[in-house]
Amino acid sequence: MVTDAECKRKTYIPMLDELLGGGMPAGTSILFTAMPGVTSEVFGYQIIAERMRNETDVCFIYTNTRTPVEIEHVFQRYGWDLRSFLDSDQAFFIDSISPMMGMPAIGKYSIDDFRESEKTITNAISDIAGGVAVIEDISTLLDSIGVDPTFDLIERLNKEARSNDVNMIYMFTRWNYEKVMLDRLSDIVDCEIKLFSVEEKVIYRQVFAITKSNWIKTSGAKIFFEVLEPGGVRIFIPKLLVTGPYNAGKTTFTKAIAPDTVSVERQTFELFPTTVGLDIGHIDYKGFSADVFGTPGQERFDLLLEPLGREAIGTFIVIDSTKPETFVRAKEMIRMCRTEAIPKVIIANKQDLPNALSPDEIKKRMALWEDVPIVPVSAANRQGLDEALDILFSLIYRI
Repeated sequence: MVTDAECKRKTYIPMLDELLGGGMPAGTSILFTAMPGVTSEVFGYQIIAERMRNETDVCFIYTNTRTPVEIEHVFQRYGWDLRSFLDSDQAFFIDSISPMMGMPAIGKYSIDDFRESEKTITNAISDIAGGVAVIEDISTLLDSIGVDPTFDLIERLNKEARSNDVNMIYMFTRWNYEKVMLDRLSDIVDCEIKLFSVEEKVIYRQVFAITKSNWIKTSGAKIFFEVLEPGGVRIFIPKLLVTGPYNAGKTTFTKAIAPDTVSVERQTFELFPTTVGLDIGHIDYKGFSADVFGTPGQERFDLLLEPLGREAIGTFIVIDSTKPETFVRAKEMIRMCRTEAIPKVIIANKQDLPNALSPDEIKKRMALWEDVPIVPVSAANRQGLDEALDILFSLIYRI
C-alpha cells in the first residue's frame, strides 16, 4: 500500500495532480481507460513531454498501435519537441509495430513478437530508473496474446518498475470486454483514470475521473477536458459569464482575458460604442480552457441575462470602481443572471483612475457576502487579470 508520505511525481495533466494529492508516488502505475472515440493518447504523451522538459526524466514509449514516426508527428501537433529528446537519448522507443509491418525498426529496442516482449521491456525499465514509461495500447496486447499472458506481463512489468522507481503509464481502449476482465485489469494497477464522453443536449464533452487510487481517497469528481493542438490536455469550462452595468468595461475586460473575442457593436450618439449583442471569446490559461460570454449592460437587454446565466459555470461581475451609483444595478444583474449560487468574482475595474474606490469600500457599499472576492483591475492596462482568473478557476474547482 503506497502512502501519502512518499514523494510524488507530477503528471502535468491539469487538475489531475491536485486530485492525486500532488502526483504519482515513484514506482506506481496509472491505467488510462478510454471509451472508443475519446481522445486518450495525449494523456500519456503529455506526461512524458512535460516530465522530460521539467524533471529531465529519461522515458520510453512502447508502441503497438502506430509507428514511431507517426508518434513524433502527434507530438509536433501538440507543440512538444520529441525529436530533441530522442537525439539526446533522454527518450527512446520500443518499436513493436514497424517490424510487424515489414518496416525497419526505429528506436533503442524492437519487438517482433508480442509474446516475447517481457525481457525487452524490463531491460528498458532498468534503463530509465526514476523515469516514466508509456505502454500503448493494452487492448492490442489482449487481442494478440490473450488475457492471462497480458495480465501476467503487466504484473511483472509493475514489479520491475517498483524496483527502479519508474512510473508506468498504461493506455487502454475499452472495447466490449467482459466486466470481470476489466475489474481484473484495474486490480493490477495502482490507479485507474477513466476517460469517457457525456452528452449535453446535442453537445458531446470529454470527461476524466479517477476511479481507483492506492495512495489517496478518490472523490469521484468528473473533470471536463478538451485537447488543443498545440497545447495538449486542458480542463474545459463550458461557459464563463461576464456581466455588469453599462459602460463598466465588460468588453474591454473580456477582450483582455480572451484576445480572440468577437463583439457585435454599433456606434451610437453616446461617447462610447455600445455592445448590443454578445462578446464571445475563448481562454487558454494555465491548463484551463474556457468559453466566455459577455452580456450587454443596458436594461433593455435584461431578457438576455437569465438564459445566458442559466448554464454558466462561473461569473465575472464587472463594475466601474469610480461609479458607486451603479452598484445597485450590478447586484440586480447578479440576481437576474441567477448567479448567486455559482462561483463569482467582482471585477473592480478602472482602478487606474484617481477616484476609484478600494475593494474594501466596494464590499461595504454593495453589502456583499464575505466570501465573494473583489479583485482590483485595470482592464485597459491589463492589470489584475491573472489574479481574477486564478481566483475564479480556484473557486470553480476548489483547488
